[in-house]
Amino acid sequence: MHPSSPEFQSLSPFQQLVQVVAALRNPEGGCPWDLKQTHQSLTPFMIEEAYECVEALELNDDDKMREELGDLAFQVVLHAQLARERGAFDVEQVLQGIVAKMVRRHPHVFESQSGLETPAAVLQQWDQIKKREKAGESSALDGVSPGLPALPQAALIQERASRSGFAYPSPQAAWVKLQEELEEFQTRPSLEELGDVLFAMVSVAHQHGLDPEAALRATNRKFRHRYQSLERQFPEGLKQRSSQELVSAWDTIAREGS
Repeated sequence: MHPSSPEFQSLSPFQQLVQVVAALRNPEGGCPWDLKQTHQSLTPFMIEEAYECVEALELNDDDKMREELGDLAFQVVLHAQLARERGAFDVEQVLQGIVAKMVRRHPHVFESQSGLETPAAVLQQWDQIKKREKAGESSALDGVSPGLPALPQAALIQERASRSGFAYPSPQAAWVKLQEELEEFQTRPSLEELGDVLFAMVSVAHQHGLDPEAALRATNRKFRHRYQSLERQFPEGLKQRSSQELVSAWDTIAREGS
């Protein structure tokens, strides 16, 4: 089915995407690159697209959001196409599954059950329903993927533990633990002690309702922007300037909000 055909044009945009992906994977006339891919070879692209989408969301850039959400949708449909070729499942079953899950886990919206008034109550109900559905999982942490990057994984672990009743009683208690870990790391610098410091820092962030991953990404963007401003200021190279000059220029850039 050619994209310019009336039949293709009559399809919904989602079904057009399904047809495009199927054409890319067609052994007769498809794309050599797409035909070569597997679920495993596509994993880095899924991660990359997800993070690019997150960046667009954090920047609140509508044009970039639209583009990156499209790239992410392409990855979902492509994986579903690979699964369809194996006879495992197709994209319709993927969508049917998520629709059923969302309806099942929101009885306060889709059933006659009384409504829940707070996000915390919704999360508590979600956890209870999920626990019933996944009777084989014995831990509140079983649903936290070890494949997540370490910082968001630590935040999710602590959130799940907190929702199960295991948490610091106050932000101050989390700060005390962080100070202890910092002192230990200063006395015995090691990979383990550094990990303890970072985990304790995530605890403090959780106590204050802050996302440590989002915070670090924002700081990375700020540093990148300021460093590139510094490079433009000294095109001959930073090594040609003294530390005092660089620090002074950096402070000026920071004060100007660059």
